[in-house]
Amino acid sequence: MAIKIEISGILIIMTKFFAEADKVATLDLVPDGARRVLFVDTPATEHLHATIVALQGRGIKVVIRDHHDVAGEPANDREIAIHLAADAIRERVRGEGDGDCVISTRSEHPACSTLIEAGEFVGVVDCIIADPDPDGLLGAMKALGVVYPELDADAAVLDGGRVGQTRENLSKLGFKLVQGMAALPPYNPKNPRASEEAKAELFTQFVLASQEDFQALQWLDGKVQAYEELISKTKEVISEVEEILPGVQFVDISGKGKIHLQTLAAHMERQPGCRVTVVCKDVGPICSVGRWDRQYSLSVPRKFQQEVNLQDLLPEGFVSGPKVGVISNTSFLLHVSREVWEEIILPSLKKMFGGEEKK
Repeated sequence: MAIKIEISGILIIMTKFFAEADKVATLDLVPDGARRVLFVDTPATEHLHATIVALQGRGIKVVIRDHHDVAGEPANDREIAIHLAADAIRERVRGEGDGDCVISTRSEHPACSTLIEAGEFVGVVDCIIADPDPDGLLGAMKALGVVYPELDADAAVLDGGRVGQTRENLSKLGFKLVQGMAALPPYNPKNPRASEEAKAELFTQFVLASQEDFQALQWLDGKVQAYEELISKTKEVISEVEEILPGVQFVDISGKGKIHLQTLAAHMERQPGCRVTVVCKDVGPICSVGRWDRQYSLSVPRKFQQEVNLQDLLPEGFVSGPKVGVISNTSFLLHVSREVWEEIILPSLKKMFGGEEKK
């Protein structure tokens, strides 16, 4: 999935680098004649590395601002792979001579925007490639000098767990972005453009609203009603949450349409003894590849993230990517296919937490 917006006349390509197709699509979108490209909030992967190599082959200078490296010594094969990929990109970009590569960690920089000075890349880059999430958006905005007072604080919250993305923890404008994101249509692999275009419009209106554009602010306010309706629907689903293992809260929302995941996650995490939440969905990156009809998304509440490592549930040397039914870039979030859930994750959870699965 890739979306395009413009900020101050500069093209922003928002995408992830999970597969060869992501590299190809990105290269097709980079403008002819571009001389310097900034990557913001793009985790190091082999496909990101290949994209950088291809851009450099065109004579384009590459700049990196990211926070997805591993803090401290890598603790497992996945963290080793992430760190090695980050090092490979550092070496590649720094090898350019006048390149610029900063790949930090979330513990040091909870938001990528804090790696960037306001307006640092105005007149410097011809294109920005960013992760298609609020942190990527706010980082791109700050790079081009389109800021508002709470931008860095909002970005840190928006790149954290859903439970923390509340009215109390965000600026008024930042919470409007949360409401708008919640009201987006679910991703449909048979018609991906619908959700992509809706997100592009939301991001465009948010950028304008951050500069006090009256019509954009009205547009965002129009999303509040849809958000409130979503909250009401979500409260009905909450009654179906159950503890399937000691400390493991589970709910199946497949077939139920759009649900406000922040509200759902907050309820699940409040349950006594909750260490892991599991949401079964029929939408998401893993479902979008067409091989699986369900995605199981696991999360660890913030206060237990030093205690529970979801990557310990996976076999050594696992590969991360939608096509293999596993997405894992951090120790506290994990998305898997139905097959991986049934054959690997659920048995591993039983070993980790004990007890038998509750029927």
